Amino acid sequence: MHKIDYDHLVVALGQESNQSIVPGLEHHSFTMKTLEDAYNIRNHLIGCFELADVTLDKKLKKRLLNIVVVGGGFSGIETIGELKEMSDRLLPYYKNISENEIKFHILEFADKLLPELAGEVSKYTLSVFQKRKINIHLKTALKEVSIYKVFLSNGKSINTNTIISTIGTSVSNVIKQSGLPLRNGKIITNEFLQVPQLDNVWAIGDSALIPNKLDTNDYPYSPPTAQFAVRQAKLLAKNIILKSVKKSLREFKYKSKGALASLGSKKGIGRIYFFNVKGLVAWIMWRVFYLSFVPSFPTKIRVLLSWILEFFIPRNAVLTHNIQSNPVSYKMFKKGDIVFEEGMVADGFYIVKKGEFENVYKKTKSGRVFKKIYKKGSHFGSRVLLEGGRRTGTITALKDSLVLKIQGKSFKLLTENFPVLENYFGDYLPKTFKELNLNED
Repeated sequence: MHKIDYDHLVVALGQESNQSIVPGLEHHSFTMKTLEDAYNIRNHLIGCFELADVTLDKKLKKRLLNIVVVGGGFSGIETIGELKEMSDRLLPYYKNISENEIKFHILEFADKLLPELAGEVSKYTLSVFQKRKINIHLKTALKEVSIYKVFLSNGKSINTNTIISTIGTSVSNVIKQSGLPLRNGKIITNEFLQVPQLDNVWAIGDSALIPNKLDTNDYPYSPPTAQFAVRQAKLLAKNIILKSVKKSLREFKYKSKGALASLGSKKGIGRIYFFNVKGLVAWIMWRVFYLSFVPSFPTKIRVLLSWILEFFIPRNAVLTHNIQSNPVSYKMFKKGDIVFEEGMVADGFYIVKKGEFENVYKKTKSGRVFKKIYKKGSHFGSRVLLEGGRRTGTITALKDSLVLKIQGKSFKLLTENFPVLENYFGDYLPKTFKELNLNED
């Protein structure tokens, strides 16, 4: 550990995504935090349409065309609105997919969408989504997520391959271990942005609990939004200078100017000071607001011209790279879920972390059936990856289970270049399948 002396310490680490709040969510969901997240979701959706257009498996097609967004706040409604618009643009290019096969779902624990805003705006959002045939699940929490389904607090489930989470944040581990005073997971500060009893330590942004005397609601602290964080940063710079010259510090006082959001399809909602805005006007205001943050005047002009052109000629959705998944990931299976079936192409190697699986082999000549059980610490899926061919057995989860899956290509590279593994499987495969005389693991 290296120590650094400081005159002033500013903590602005924000919050981290915490998908572990719902079992299985971190293993099977996308997050919507960064540009990269949006890019990955876009390509994933196109990939779902590509596969749904050609598959003969009705269950798989249903999962591919069911899109679930968790969270009905600003991030959630913007995400599902833009995805629905993108889906509408994609549909004409896929002749084997009908509009009524595509299902969008948004889950919100509160009794309305956008609980941060007034009822009028929330009702308008609800109306727009209902007209666009988006399924809205209010007063509904996400209970659990598996590889094939999401399970809801009302006892229902949704078959899906696409879960996008806009919920779940927690304070950074650095802050947890810092020894700074915390409340509700945030660093306590005074109205000058200082940490109490540490007048040269400051905190701003999502990681700080900052009093805001201009706030008139029941929560007298600054909300975790960029609008407030930008003002806090400006005041912080001034207060550090004022403290250096031993002058009185300034209190943080800021009244929100409102918020705007896009619902897709040239519709938006928002609240500017005391006025609610909605429809095309709100959507245009939303775009103008974001245009103001684009750096440099020439870039602003290029973006503006692109938006004007798009208003009359919608943009195409093009897959810009091959669909890629994480080479190593956890997968949750519920009791009765099938991992793979006889005749399938091998796609991965599985290590059982929790639970139990049954592999059923059928010898076509004799008609005999062999069964093999895999428990915690055992593995399956290696033989076909290393020796070629297709799956000759069907593996089913006997309990709710968790596995670590290594993609096929990555597994082959690992075994080919790691002699210990190569030798292990060189002994394991002949011993395991000698009795069965089957070419499957």
